[in-house]
Amino acid sequence: MDIDNRMRSVEGMIMLKSKFLLMSVAAVLGSALIGLMLSNSSNATNPESVVVQVAFVAPISVSAETSPLEFGSLDVAMLLNDTVTVNPDGTSAESAANIVGGTQDSASLDVIATPGRPINILVDNVTAGAHYTLGTWLCDYNAGLANACFTPGWSTTSIAGTIVVRVGATLTGLGTAVAGDFDGSFDLTVAYE
Repeated sequence: MDIDNRMRSVEGMIMLKSKFLLMSVAAVLGSALIGLMLSNSSNATNPESVVVQVAFVAPISVSAETSPLEFGSLDVAMLLNDTVTVNPDGTSAESAANIVGGTQDSASLDVIATPGRPINILVDNVTAGAHYTLGTWLCDYNAGLANACFTPGWSTTSIAGTIVVRVGATLTGLGTAVAGDFDGSFDLTVAYE
């Protein structure tokens, strides 16, 4: 084979390789272009609008108690596990004849919150006096609807105006009472949910 033929053979191979390379590049670019066209057509609804919701609320106001939780005067002979219950509506009940006088009434606090908002009413941080325990906490936020309000609290909806939250509980004797005053306490927290 002479040099001319070899040159033509090498030129032919270079042209073949160049053609193949160009066809490969064209195929890749064509696929990419088709992919872009398809992705644009399938994402025709982009961007999607998203709603932002915000509620501005006034701080919740809880007054100091307008009346304390009162169990009245109880018999010093109150036995272990005898109970006196004061309901949120102010009525009371006893398991034995232990109420000997005084006033039995629920605690009352005034609450103001932005109307129509979800709130939680919670009794916690209970400290009982000597010779008794306190439990079965009930709260009434909307006249006549007593609900358990100890941990995790009672979820409800705030209503317009100043609302009286009334709190009742059950006192259980420990059978160790002596004559005297033995006050306790609790915290009432009202918060937006």
